[in-house]
Amino acid sequence: MPTDAPAWRLKSSLAGIAWPAVPDMRSGLVCSLLHQMESEQWLAPHEIAARQSLQLAQIVRHAARSVPWYREHWPPGLVAQWSEGAPVRADEFARLPCLSRRELQAQFDQLQSSAVPSEHGPLADGGSSGSTGTPVRFRKTYLNQLVWEALTLLDHAWHARDLLQTLCIIRRGEAAEADNWGMATRMFHTGPACLCPVSVDVEAQLAWLVERAPGYLLTYPSLALQLATLALEQGVRLPSLREVRTFGEPLDAQVRQACREAWGVPVNDTYSSEEFGYLAIRCPHSGHYHVQSENVLLEVLDDDGNACAPGACGRVVVSGLLNFAMPLIRYELGDMAEAGPPCPCGRGLPVLTRILGRTRNMLVTPDGKRYWPTFGFRDSGATGIVQRQVVQTAPGRVQVRYVSRSALAPQEEASLAAQVAQRLPPGMRVDALRVDGIGRSASGKFEEFVSLVATPAP
Repeated sequence: MPTDAPAWRLKSSLAGIAWPAVPDMRSGLVCSLLHQMESEQWLAPHEIAARQSLQLAQIVRHAARSVPWYREHWPPGLVAQWSEGAPVRADEFARLPCLSRRELQAQFDQLQSSAVPSEHGPLADGGSSGSTGTPVRFRKTYLNQLVWEALTLLDHAWHARDLLQTLCIIRRGEAAEADNWGMATRMFHTGPACLCPVSVDVEAQLAWLVERAPGYLLTYPSLALQLATLALEQGVRLPSLREVRTFGEPLDAQVRQACREAWGVPVNDTYSSEEFGYLAIRCPHSGHYHVQSENVLLEVLDDDGNACAPGACGRVVVSGLLNFAMPLIRYELGDMAEAGPPCPCGRGLPVLTRILGRTRNMLVTPDGKRYWPTFGFRDSGATGIVQRQVVQTAPGRVQVRYVSRSALAPQEEASLAAQVAQRLPPGMRVDALRVDGIGRSASGKFEEFVSLVATPAP
């Protein structure tokens, strides 16, 4: 449990026993997992890698023995030797083909294990709409839910959160109120949790936050930026707010700066996916991301399929280590990230310096090169703009779509287009277009940049 925050008070599950609290079996399992994670995060990187290799061998052998898709698509010699219990060497593992999102969509039945260990608990189906609205289905076990809960608590512990504060959440879903923060904290006494749908107007969301006086706000980075910017414009303070927590979209310095200016609070982020749960948690000391090695093996690969050195960007390929119902081995998540050096905080967990976003939303230059655009919009010089999105419509053409209370003057549109052009390769044509609205994806996420141009395969 965190040592520099108010003590977390366990709830007792036994009638008549208030202190010391006796948790139920599920809560006991989650607390046991949390205790191990808190202890082993301080192991040296090579020790963590060695323990992870042991678990990787377990899931790879299980997949080779019981998952039809892998038996068909992995090299036959490796399938045979792994099925017999041979060691899984790193160079052999690196030869395995990556599993694409499209293959997961099409091969749901073939990717299921025919021999799920009964000790892993009941099966459950999950799904993700994806940023494109194209759904994927997957299957997981009770164990995977327990690990998700333990990692949620680990995130709370890293950032020394006071569970007795009010938690406000703005994301997709229906408006709701609860007397506890959720499933992961059910064994502890917590403050209330409130959910406001992301579809509600941002001014109404800010008024909702003022009314509920949260200690913590959990939302998308793009929405945190909108709320903080509006709060600065209106002079709205949230005096009880301690931290903004973000998820689901890339987090940049602009969001952190806006929240610091508006409310004087830090922003902490998590990197997760529906398929795997937690992938990485932001370090409370360095601000980089620590990969959660107990849950996943995360590779950052260049265009030739080699591991990226610290400071280099590549595509994210993930292998789940604990899902024996539907093992996802070398699954190409569709994200780009920057590999990082060991963290000065002392944790031996692998490091990601940045999460860049979806590979499909890289700008494609006329000569076929891929490029990561970034845009700073808070000081664009145009007043009244509520929302902006940059869309690449052709290899040499980009459109800045904006929502505003009133139409911009031609010189303001030209200034907005020029600001974007400065952050793009020379020769790109940039136009500004006022639109009625810019929607979020089916999962509630907002994308600052969208490419409608097919990206060349790596």
